[in-house]
Amino acid sequence: MRHLKILLIMFAVVFAMAPEMKLRRVQKDIYMVRGVDALPSLENRGFMSNAFAVLTTEGWVVVDALSTPELSKEFVDNLMRVKKAPIKYAIMTHYHPDHWYGAKTYKELGAKIVAHKKLLEFYNSGDAQMALQASKQRFGELFKSVVLVPPDVVVEEKLSLQVGGKRFEITALSPAHTDNDLLIYMPKEKVLFVGDLVMQNRIPFMGDRGASSKGLLENLRKIKQMDAKILLGGHNEPMGMSAVDFTVGYVQFLRDNIKRLKTQGKSIDEIREALKNNPYTKYVMYDAFHNTNVFRVDSELDMEE
Repeated sequence: MRHLKILLIMFAVVFAMAPEMKLRRVQKDIYMVRGVDALPSLENRGFMSNAFAVLTTEGWVVVDALSTPELSKEFVDNLMRVKKAPIKYAIMTHYHPDHWYGAKTYKELGAKIVAHKKLLEFYNSGDAQMALQASKQRFGELFKSVVLVPPDVVVEEKLSLQVGGKRFEITALSPAHTDNDLLIYMPKEKVLFVGDLVMQNRIPFMGDRGASSKGLLENLRKIKQMDAKILLGGHNEPMGMSAVDFTVGYVQFLRDNIKRLKTQGKSIDEIREALKNNPYTKYVMYDAFHNTNVFRVDSELDMEE
């Protein structure tokens, strides 16, 4: 009995520490929830990314599915308090768990899942199931209810969706943050959903197996030329175009300095040590992602030679 009481107290403490999901209005008809800046854990429920929703006269269009069906269900419950309307489409900006793993909720509600063609290839290959099993082993109960959902609508290059008076121009990108990133642009509103491509005062993650720092820079420069007033990303507050400059600056810093050090014959450990003190150490997620990014860019530059 005493052990049961201790266990219940521990669960109560964890629940009390869990971040609350609060629906916020970005602008007319566009809503978001803001995840915490952290790696996934039982304590934060995996709520460490953003999700968005646009209300149209036909129903909701959502962007990204959060990490678990429990979180995406909570997101939908929040949306229904604003307006009880069907979820028409759920657009996945890329395949990382905090953007895709909650998609089952939308599928069960009758929404069409939209994603990059490479996400469907990843699903069909069997690698997605292997990655999910690895996540379940690593994070215990966090992902226990996740069931992977393939896209119903695949974006090969460009796709334009007209839903209830709103237009969504969706572009499938070449490898950047991953090999299956999507951009979603609302031209009338001048709103651009950028997934994890753009970060403001936060270190981007470039360690994905399909990532390309060179491709990321190319796509960031294309984003910079777009007519967007608000950038809505996977892990930040709503951003302006200055966020693109920050992200370009960090990626270019790594590429330029790692290339310079490699030409001096430095090993990867020497490069990591040489770049230990740099202008980006103070930014969010630096400790979690920077060393991984250094290793990734180092190996990428080897392949470019």
